[in-house]
Amino acid sequence: MSDPSKFKTRKSWNEFGHSHFLTFSTLDKRPYLDDHRICRLLANRINEASQELNFAVLAYVFMPDHSHLLIHPIEDEYVMADILKAMKQGPSKSARNRGWTNTVLWEPGGGHDSNISNRHARVEAIDYIHQNPIRKELVEDPLAYRWSSANWYVTGEQGDVRCMHLGELWN
Repeated sequence: MSDPSKFKTRKSWNEFGHSHFLTFSTLDKRPYLDDHRICRLLANRINEASQELNFAVLAYVFMPDHSHLLIHPIEDEYVMADILKAMKQGPSKSARNRGWTNTVLWEPGGGHDSNISNRHARVEAIDYIHQNPIRKELVEDPLAYRWSSANWYVTGEQGDVRCMHLGELWN
């Protein structure tokens, strides 16, 4: 089990108009997200949380041992810690209750959160997210990766996590 004392407290700035590039890792880098059942739990919970806490998902990818999301809170005031908790806690409990894991899914702490305040940086983050399966040599084409929003960006066919294009937020 990971030593929680080695993790720093995640700094988060809840700034209206900012998007958040999130990364959270599985406990001890175990490949829990190779299990499509767990990915479905996570995708469903992200969809529910986005409705409950009013944020848009701009891009995502679930890698075997971590996930990346670019989200954009819609409300003037929000708390990233609440958003992260809403996304991560449910799948972890459900996977344990169903016997798919014998421990929590996620490393302690909030993971990594970068505030992004301009369109160019958002586009770069989306590209980074979609290229992740290629960098990790899981696929040769990002459209071939099952747990990513890359295919939706090209075909318009929604995947497991409901996403919104950048232009939809500001039109």
